[in-house]
Amino acid sequence: MGLMDWLFGEDPSDLNEKALKQQWHMNNEMWAYNWATAQDNYAFAQEGLAAQKMNTAALNAAREQAEFNAWQNRENMRLYEYSKEVEAYNAGVASYEEQIDYNNIAEEIAINDANRAYQDQLIAFGYQNQDLLMKYYETADQADLDIEGLEKKVDQAKNLATLQIDQTGINRDWDAAQAALDFAGLREGLAATKADMAFKSQQSRLENIQARGQQQNLGQSGRSAQKAIASLLASYGQGQAAMADSISRAESKYLLDKRRVSETLSHKDKLSNLNYRQINNTLLNSVQDAEQAYKGIGLKFSQLKDRTEFGREQIQQSIISAGEQDAADRNRITMDKYQQDLQAANLMTTRPTPQPAESLPLQIPDTTYIDPQRPTPPPKPVLGANTVPQQGVLSKVGEVMNVVTGGMKIAAASDVQLKENITLVGKSGTGLPIYTFNYKGDKNQRYQGVMAQDLLTTDYAKSVSTRSDGFYQVDYSQLDVTFKKV
Repeated sequence: MGLMDWLFGEDPSDLNEKALKQQWHMNNEMWAYNWATAQDNYAFAQEGLAAQKMNTAALNAAREQAEFNAWQNRENMRLYEYSKEVEAYNAGVASYEEQIDYNNIAEEIAINDANRAYQDQLIAFGYQNQDLLMKYYETADQADLDIEGLEKKVDQAKNLATLQIDQTGINRDWDAAQAALDFAGLREGLAATKADMAFKSQQSRLENIQARGQQQNLGQSGRSAQKAIASLLASYGQGQAAMADSISRAESKYLLDKRRVSETLSHKDKLSNLNYRQINNTLLNSVQDAEQAYKGIGLKFSQLKDRTEFGREQIQQSIISAGEQDAADRNRITMDKYQQDLQAANLMTTRPTPQPAESLPLQIPDTTYIDPQRPTPPPKPVLGANTVPQQGVLSKVGEVMNVVTGGMKIAAASDVQLKENITLVGKSGTGLPIYTFNYKGDKNQRYQGVMAQDLLTTDYAKSVSTRSDGFYQVDYSQLDVTFKKV
């Protein structure tokens, strides 16, 4: 080992030669493996093509028989449906005729009901009009009676006032006569008192004279006789004074009683005058009340007349409206019948005609097959060439596509490492992402499908398998996505 080997290790030229030999041996092994794989794939494709021919022939025969059976079933169904259409048409005609008869009867009943309702309305309006007129005439008669009653009340009030005035005058005359009698009585009483006092004075004077005569006849003299005579004179004087006082009192009482009678007569005269005013006011109020009541009766009667005329106008308008409504109801009944007739006619089917019979199904043409291409061995590896002719990625993709076309597998290379220019274009019904892409080394052809790596963590992981070259492939028969060229 030289210094350079000791310092820097093995000689680089030796290392390179060794690496070339190792690479050459590896390339020879890969060449033999690829060639054997190509031959196996060719044999497998031939077997698949033979199986496909057998399956296609069996499927075509079954399909031809199925199509004939379907044609026969359709022909039988055509004849059956035509017979049912004829039965339905005949039943529809009978139902249409029954419906028309029913519509005619329903129209007649509806028109009769409308006539009866209209006549009931007219009768009701007639009763309303009669009721208005009856209330009007009743109120008019009552107004006449009320006016007559008012007139009677006024006459009664006037008669009562006349009687009250006459009675007041009579009472006034009576009071004046009573006062005159009272005055006369007072005068007579005073005169009687004076006469009585005069009589008594005269009698007292006579008795005094007699007493003095008797005293003198006793024969008394001196002081005793004087005393006796003085006593008789004093007694006589006292009697005269008492009678004079009685007369004075009687005159005073006469004057007081006369004044009382005069004041009483004046008071009654004032009461009579007040009674006259009250009688006049009462009569005036009665007349005014009667006049106001008469005006109220006239106003109420006028208002009743207006309401009666307005009510009769309303009834007339209601009669017109009822007539218009009756005409509208008749039109509606007619239109309803017409509509029901149209509906009955629309329910009828057209007269059925048999459909033309289908032609017999054609035979399926024979399928044309292309035999798989026989593989050719690639050149063997050359020492030092660092390249090995191998079956590339695109050829393996082609093999997969040939298998798919042959019907043996529904699988395609789907490893993301084999693809480029990947674009997401949508999702399938189950939510799987769908892409467009091209395989590395073939930029001119784009495909549509899925990415195997997307399926590894889903329920569709079983559809992913590993190819012999270590890349993933997908069985599209388990997916709702179609692998195709775009």
